[in-house]
Amino acid sequence: MRPTIVIGSGDGDLCFIARYLLDQAGYETNLQPEVDDIVSAVRRVSACALLIDGRLPDAISTCEKVCTLRAQRQIVVVAVVEPGGHAQGLEFLNAGADEVFTRPVPPTHLVRALIAPGANRHLVHGDIKMDVSAQRVWRASMPLYLPRIEFAILRCFLLDPDKVFDRRTIIRNCWPNRVFVDPKTVNVHVGRLRKRLQAKGASDPIRSVRGVGYGLQAADLSEVNGGGDGF
Repeated sequence: MRPTIVIGSGDGDLCFIARYLLDQAGYETNLQPEVDDIVSAVRRVSACALLIDGRLPDAISTCEKVCTLRAQRQIVVVAVVEPGGHAQGLEFLNAGADEVFTRPVPPTHLVRALIAPGANRHLVHGDIKMDVSAQRVWRASMPLYLPRIEFAILRCFLLDPDKVFDRRTIIRNCWPNRVFVDPKTVNVHVGRLRKRLQAKGASDPIRSVRGVGYGLQAADLSEVNGGGDGF
């Protein structure tokens, strides 16, 4: 049985082009033009991802409801907003969306965001471990769910743990090309990443350098030696 992606939109062109491309990539699609049916469809088909159109009424609250289902399984959420819809885009991000695109956007970019494969690589820093290909993260052997952008930011930090990254570099490394991102948006995602990595009372692994950007704290050797096997 192929994994299923729900498309919540009344835009016929978007739905059918995305459906064709996802079918070619090996995914089933479930089209839902009515916002009231999106959450139940995500539950019913055990969807691995949702593409949601910001033109739907109550799209933000629907995004929020779908993101609460992540307690049971990983669900990628990608939103599309109208030109000039940066405020709505931030609302989507605050509601838990992994990525937000502004129209017009090539459907292939949406598909890549919904299914984007990682490189086959394991990254470790202190008690943080990442399996890039499986899109999985552990902190002190405890599995964590990270939305796509937070995952990309942590991967960026883990690839060069001694470096401090400015916001524009983080945007260039972690967001799709040709997508406008306000540098202040980076603060939102780094704050979310911090919160998730500090679950269960763990220490804050991210350092902030005023006027520069963000990076990782120096690894604690006791954490490296004491951590369990995440892989």
